[in-house]
Amino acid sequence: MPERSLRLVVRTPRACVFDERIHSLRVPTDTGQVGIRPRVEPAALVVEPGLVLAAGEAGLHFLATAGGLLRCDRDEGVLLTPLAVVGESASRVVQALDEALASPGAEVALRNALQHLETGILRELRGMGDVGTPASGFASRGGAPDA
Repeated sequence: MPERSLRLVVRTPRACVFDERIHSLRVPTDTGQVGIRPRVEPAALVVEPGLVLAAGEAGLHFLATAGGLLRCDRDEGVLLTPLAVVGESASRVVQALDEALASPGAEVALRNALQHLETGILRELRGMGDVGTPASGFASRGGAPDA
């Protein structure tokens, strides 16, 4: 019988903060909450800052993220985010994310993490062969190609 779970990996530029098999996933997007289950059609979603819910064998996991990119296929979902907090309580992970974002230097650190994340996304897209090489300096200036 085929496996009815999906491997979810949540990575920040500094660490892998979550790597477990789950039964379902709910992520915030600009058009609302999107549900992901095992054997989903391949997709890439822009995840908005907020609470991600992952249901697995051990129960419900709460992941507060600063947004990012979720790439998923039939067997695996990978969420690349500049900042994530994982826990067993929604209020605690949201509070921890708010505190991390409010700390001195958090904005600079978040901008650096976003730049690193964007560079990684561009590398991954180039490796897929779907996207041509962007103009020089594209990733280093936050998405604005050279004029």
